[in-house]
Amino acid sequence: MKQMPTVPAADRHPLTPLFDPRSIAVFGASERSGSVGAQVFSKLAASGFAGKVYPVNPRHKTVMGHRCLPSISKAGQPVDLAVICTPAKTVPAILKDCAAHGTKHVIVLSAGFGEADSGTARRDELLAIAQKSGIRVLGPNCVGLVRPWLDLDATFLRTTAPKGSLAIVSQSGALCSAISDWAEPNHLGLSALVSLGNGLDIGFGDVVDFLADDPKTKAILLYVEGVRNGPAFVSALRYATWHKPVVVLKAGRSADASRAAATHTGALMGNDDVFNAALERTGAVRAMTFAQLFAAAEILSFGQKVRGNRLAIVTNGGGAGVLASDRASELDLALPSPTDETVAKLDGVLPEHWSRSNPVDVIGDATAPQFGAAVAACLEDDTFDGVLAMLTPQAMTDPEACADHVIAAARAAPGKPVLACWMGHTSVVAARSKLSQAGIADFTTPEGAVDAFSILAQHKRQHDLALEVPRPRHMPEHDIAGAQAIIDGARASNRNSLSQIEAKELLSIFGIPTDKSHFAKTEEALESAVASVGFPCAIKIHSPDISHKSDVDGVHLDIQSLDEAKTVFREMTARAARLRPQARIQGVAVEPMARIRDARELFVGVTRDPVFGAAIAFGLGGTQIEVLRDRSVSLPPLTEVLARRMIRKTRADRLLDEFRNLQAADRDAVVDVLICISDMVSALPEIGELDINPLLAGPEGVLAIDARIVLTDPADAGPHLAVAPYPTHVDLRETLRDGSVIHIRPIHPEDADQERDFVANLSPNARRLRFFGSSRGLTAEQLARFTQVDFQREFAIVALAENGEDEQQVGVARFHVNAGGYSANFAIVVSDAWQRKGIARRLMGELVREARRRGIKKLRGIVLRENEAMLDLVRALGFTVEKQPDDPDVYAIEFDLTEN
Repeated sequence: MKQMPTVPAADRHPLTPLFDPRSIAVFGASERSGSVGAQVFSKLAASGFAGKVYPVNPRHKTVMGHRCLPSISKAGQPVDLAVICTPAKTVPAILKDCAAHGTKHVIVLSAGFGEADSGTARRDELLAIAQKSGIRVLGPNCVGLVRPWLDLDATFLRTTAPKGSLAIVSQSGALCSAISDWAEPNHLGLSALVSLGNGLDIGFGDVVDFLADDPKTKAILLYVEGVRNGPAFVSALRYATWHKPVVVLKAGRSADASRAAATHTGALMGNDDVFNAALERTGAVRAMTFAQLFAAAEILSFGQKVRGNRLAIVTNGGGAGVLASDRASELDLALPSPTDETVAKLDGVLPEHWSRSNPVDVIGDATAPQFGAAVAACLEDDTFDGVLAMLTPQAMTDPEACADHVIAAARAAPGKPVLACWMGHTSVVAARSKLSQAGIADFTTPEGAVDAFSILAQHKRQHDLALEVPRPRHMPEHDIAGAQAIIDGARASNRNSLSQIEAKELLSIFGIPTDKSHFAKTEEALESAVASVGFPCAIKIHSPDISHKSDVDGVHLDIQSLDEAKTVFREMTARAARLRPQARIQGVAVEPMARIRDARELFVGVTRDPVFGAAIAFGLGGTQIEVLRDRSVSLPPLTEVLARRMIRKTRADRLLDEFRNLQAADRDAVVDVLICISDMVSALPEIGELDINPLLAGPEGVLAIDARIVLTDPADAGPHLAVAPYPTHVDLRETLRDGSVIHIRPIHPEDADQERDFVANLSPNARRLRFFGSSRGLTAEQLARFTQVDFQREFAIVALAENGEDEQQVGVARFHVNAGGYSANFAIVVSDAWQRKGIARRLMGELVREARRRGIKKLRGIVLRENEAMLDLVRALGFTVEKQPDDPDVYAIEFDLTEN
């Protein structure tokens, strides 16, 4: 595929002046020993940073031999980055001076901006100034930024990390300090060390977005205490993980949601469940401890990758091997046995009593060549995806010689990672140094080494999961207007929840089977309700103030007669009024007894997280739902793949299979319910919480027996969805010149099969002209990336033509928004048989409309000189067309969206 022309300045990442500045001003620079300003300026001045560094302090004429400026305005030229080391009360004025001088990127090291319930007014003032002036602020209350490849250290840390390929982003300054101090002796090189501090403006999403395209960064590690912008965080991580591993350590795992919940889902689901769900949608790997994060730092700094999770352990100490095996089991790593061929090979070189299994225990008196031979044999064995070499210093052991042989074995098999754990200290220090210098990650404990391999295996698994594509699925058209009318009706009645009838009607609109409810406010009305339903029936208390009916014994089943129904009505309403005197008792709901054979009780729920928006939960249901606490959580919109993955994570998964005298439940029907709920919450931002409990699932299908829906004000509820939904406003049918009709809509993950067929059926010339190269088809990764679109940063639509009862893809168009949102790069492809019918023009029209809607200023693309049809089209639409000076066969095309 041809490369786009050199990136124009307007398309460079907005944070480029922060990460790659050409000039820096240090406010508060001085020579006072121990002051932050003195430490920061001295490090910058002595670091070898190629740009200009200005000390700014009206109290000094010079600082460390450099002329000191009274204000940034005296610099005489633009300054990319300001580093503020002055007291908090001075920061707002300095920000205004920076804005006046045109400096748009600032690092605020100062504390005093609301960290401990103080300084909140100053915090709000700082944010207001930044937003008004367009300044981007890193911090406040941070330790700064390190870019080793630029010799840039704008921190007050004691040590500076060496150059490398690992980026660390942390809300904890202490963690930054620890990693900086730990890096050099452990041969850990960094591409960036970023301290977010309070994260008032620049957050994880901004920084990860920059690092995703940073050529010096090969892996990213995050230490997270809280996320302010969930959608930006998810989008940035989704983008980054396509290119490089991302590992996240989240503090506060045990903190539960403290708010009172009107539904079971809100009570069951904690903030950490939702955070986990967010990570799973991004492909990032979660570390659970500081030790795992440090292990990840060490292994990722060497750029290692694995094919799977099968680990070979080679050790000269049985106890060490047991410890490593236990940890591998805890992390679900596989420890397969070596092949017979490998066993025979090792029989020829190892002592007689070696283990002949995995761990490969070479026995304590094994020589260095024997130790190395065992590692080499395991590396050659396709049973294993990586090898952990573990050594305990025994009297007959030469740690350095063993290290030399392991290094030689690793160099002979570069496709597999080798990890080392030379246990002890005094006698193994020199050996560890050799291993690290040779590019082999070395660890002091078996657990740390196994944790590191687990990080690699999890990254591979996450990447493989991202390549799963759902099967084609009929996309039902829901009556969104009818659903909205139900919600608007409740709002008009000043209610924040739907009645049982309204809730079930809403479920029915989205294709979820329900039984019908009839309400009886009085005993007289009960007779008519029962007659409509028939016997046997169920009676349930009806009150907008009673969330869980079982709390007041508000559900009676299998009622056989009118007299029994009347008795239940009287007793139920009286009991509810007695137990909940403040509740509004509005009568009862009468429902037919559910007829689902071999039914399992499940639950499906929705809650609204303040950071990540709507989250869907699934698990075992019934009256003991809080006791069972069986749940998996995912973020909408869901696909079939994601829905099935949710089910597999729960105990309910096995219960759906054939069990004793129960036939297997209709698993596909359960999957459909999860997808329909996803469609509902994606379309209706007013849904704050939802419970379907129980959802009965049996061999013939599913039935929602009880549903509760709580409404929220979208303006006050935080983000609607963390994963950008499909742009449903694009859905139209167009008549072509020859009278045929095409359907234009956003691309879905379920379109993977037809996208694959579409590309495979293009002529070789069409693929070449449309930059697909000479391959007959798409790779698995290309297919996933083309169909699993992040509509927050991309836009992709397909043109579909009728093909019997189905639709066939005949065209596709997409654009990717460049950094900063100023421009987007686009591409259009139409199948050979459908060219010159006007499809490309219509697809281009939708791209232009969507780009304008998003505020994009330029649409850009490249076209081969021989693609005359596309060149004619873009010229007719008003694009500028310019031949590239470095490649006469390529034209750069551009459309100015600011013009009419």
